[in-house]
Amino acid sequence: MTETVCYRHPDRPAGVRCQRCDRPICPACMNSVAVGFQCPSCFTEGARSVPRTRTSLGGLQRGGSQQVVTFTMLALNVLVFVAVRFGSPQILSDLVMVPVLAGSEPWRLLTSAFTHVQIFHIFSNLFMLWQLGPPLEQMLGRLRFTILYLLSALGGSVAVWLLSAPGGATLGASGAVLGLVGALLVIHRARGLDITWIIMYVAVTAFLSFAIPNVSWEGHLGGFVVGAATAWIFLRMSNHKRRNNQAA
Repeated sequence: MTETVCYRHPDRPAGVRCQRCDRPICPACMNSVAVGFQCPSCFTEGARSVPRTRTSLGGLQRGGSQQVVTFTMLALNVLVFVAVRFGSPQILSDLVMVPVLAGSEPWRLLTSAFTHVQIFHIFSNLFMLWQLGPPLEQMLGRLRFTILYLLSALGGSVAVWLLSAPGGATLGASGAVLGLVGALLVIHRARGLDITWIIMYVAVTAFLSFAIPNVSWEGHLGGFVVGAATAWIFLRMSNHKRRNNQAA
């Protein structure tokens, strides 16, 4: 009597057959499904055929952690902070936003949004990123959340470029964080949710931006406006797609 062997591993005996293609498979190739087991090929094809669900704001709904982008942004800020604190002073001078240098060194528009010097500065920014990032990333999906964060950071830097003193140096993730606040304000307002705490946060931040010396109100304003505008565009896109799907 000939023993049935796995079609992928001829040296191993097959315990069952794939429920989809009926080929014999060994325990290492068995993928549990609703009824029985499938071989790796059929299991992969079945997973690809499942429609990809989207969030209410049009982002792809993913299983597992929804905080991948948030963790990445947090880590990048910390890594740059360590490099600035313990590395060469040239690192800081090459990363900060200096309006007069932005035209010839455009990377400063983005690198400055990941650069901090003072511990309180990075703590306050990353604390807000940790609070706002996960819910927004879950609502928007990873790609749209990444776009929102980076556009907000760039919006803050562009505002500094256009409105600040040409020789001044600006740094920090405040513009990007205020962009998240602006996005959350637009989304909550569109959904009819309570926005009291957001208005209060914006009011306090605006007051401190003018009351405390060396705080960039330009970066805060630019990031907030761009973040709010980006969220509004995402809402319009998702609403338009939802209407088209309903009409179809």
